[in-house]
Amino acid sequence: MKIKLKYTGLTIVEILVAIAIVALLAAGLYSVGSYVETQSKITLTESTIETLVATLDEYHDFYGKFPFKADETYNQNDLESTGTNGIGGFVRAYVNDVNQEDSGSHKDEYSSIEAMYYFLNKCPSSKKIVNSINRSLLTNKGNPNEEFRVGIYPLVRVIDPWGKALRYTYEQDNNFPVITSAGPNKDFGDNDPNKANDNINSR
Repeated sequence: MKIKLKYTGLTIVEILVAIAIVALLAAGLYSVGSYVETQSKITLTESTIETLVATLDEYHDFYGKFPFKADETYNQNDLESTGTNGIGGFVRAYVNDVNQEDSGSHKDEYSSIEAMYYFLNKCPSSKKIVNSINRSLLTNKGNPNEEFRVGIYPLVRVIDPWGKALRYTYEQDNNFPVITSAGPNKDFGDNDPNKANDNINSR
């Protein structure tokens, strides 16, 4: 008489199917999580830009003008200039490094937002609002070992959640300044307009 043995367990095919299902679920959860994270960063950026717009309103109400004129090419020389677009020739933006002082580490892309933050903090009515910006979006460091300063004072800039400095532009007296984030791709699109599609600005 033959005895039939009954085996229990999963076949290789069933195991592979189960692994495939788990992988699909994991991929789906990752993409949803990534989407939610990106949307959260966009919302934080929009909120920060709205705060800066409010500070610019306060500045204008106090002084009857906006801080300074700047276009996309505003750079460190403009920041340090003695004219109305700079914070004065008596100061010099430089890097206080652990090992050495090196002004070459400062990037021009920081300059317009640094100058804007500097001017807004000089205005009593806008200073309170600008100080309400999320502290994680304020920095004066180029990397963990560097601090950008004007004289002995930190040269603070506002960054977006992707770590890129915001940009301040103001070209005409009858228009409101524009604050722009390069968005998730971290590219303003100066050289390729297609890369500006995800920019977030105050327009």
